Amino acid sequence: MSDAYIIFKKELKNFFKDRRTLFSTFLLPLLVLPIIFVGMGSVLQSIEADARSATYPISIEGNIDQGFLEQLDTHLQYRNVDANEADIVIRFPENYVPGIRSQVVVAYDSSSQKTQFAYQQVISALSAYQENLAAKLLGNHGLLLSDLRTLTVTSVDIASEAVQSGGSILAMLVPYFLMIFLFSGSISAGLDTTCGEKERGSLAILLVNQVPRTSIAWGKILFVSVVAICSAAATFIGLVISILIPSGSDLFFPADMRGASLAVSSLAVIIAVLLSVALFTGAVVALLGSLAKSVKEGSTYVMPLYMIVVLVGVTTMYMDPTTNILLFLIPIVNTIFVMKESFMGMIQPLHISLTVISNIGFAGLCAYMVARLFKSEKILQTV
Repeated sequence: MSDAYIIFKKELKNFFKDRRTLFSTFLLPLLVLPIIFVGMGSVLQSIEADARSATYPISIEGNIDQGFLEQLDTHLQYRNVDANEADIVIRFPENYVPGIRSQVVVAYDSSSQKTQFAYQQVISALSAYQENLAAKLLGNHGLLLSDLRTLTVTSVDIASEAVQSGGSILAMLVPYFLMIFLFSGSISAGLDTTCGEKERGSLAILLVNQVPRTSIAWGKILFVSVVAICSAAATFIGLVISILIPSGSDLFFPADMRGASLAVSSLAVIIAVLLSVALFTGAVVALLGSLAKSVKEGSTYVMPLYMIVVLVGVTTMYMDPTTNILLFLIPIVNTIFVMKESFMGMIQPLHISLTVISNIGFAGLCAYMVARLFKSEKILQTV
């Protein structure tokens, strides 16, 4: 591995000379999530504030009961207009008498976000109005509405403390973002150090040196893996910043998530599986890049795999932790489920062992294939 370490240092030295690559690997993942969540949260808060302060043209037909008008007035600002001028039309039956069983029709335009907000407020006002009518009818018989409620329900959450403090939401979001940025972070570095060097002609110089091809393969794979893990780490820090920033984030993350803490053991598990899967992604991208003659061709090889990673991340986002042992033998999938278990305080040593061994095993197989490709005359002819 001494020769592989020399190759690794050479690749790192070239990597840190490129400011654009440094920005896309470290700063961009660190900034993109806070910008997305805070920006969207601020916009949605502005839209909601505008919807609450707006005065809506509403047509109320068939009901002149002052009690309903007062109830509606507590939910939103409105002005009573004709039906052809209204955004929302509330139709009570003809000759409606408060307290009798009746069907109320609410017509609204769902294409407008503000009208949808007003519609929800109208439904809330109708529900509160119905409660008042029921209370009055019961009062005529000397009863209270509370007299009809004979059950008191007490909810007890038996989930672990990690889940109650926001771990389930972290288990849903973080693995997806980490996998996406880890793989995308390895693409540019992996293609540049393989087919990129083919285009520049520098790979030919490296191959004619008295260095074992296996060492060259491992040196490049380790370099791509380090870049991938740095990109994933920057993404994780960016997500933590998004959660901690109060402005706008309440619409995406509950307030109690800011008090969530991650146990040292859980953090150690996450780091271990991320290192192993970074080694795997680095090896896969290096393999695909070695097969390609140019960066453009390498991109066509890598993009289908990237889409698979995105699909796996989306489909597993809402899934609960699993006990299916076979899933922990599949790279990417196993890492997502182990991270879910870690965030939810459900660490399983067997699952962790299978995940790490599987990822390293597949990475070793890819490294062996890369070394074989470097020894092939066919690969040398494409340099």
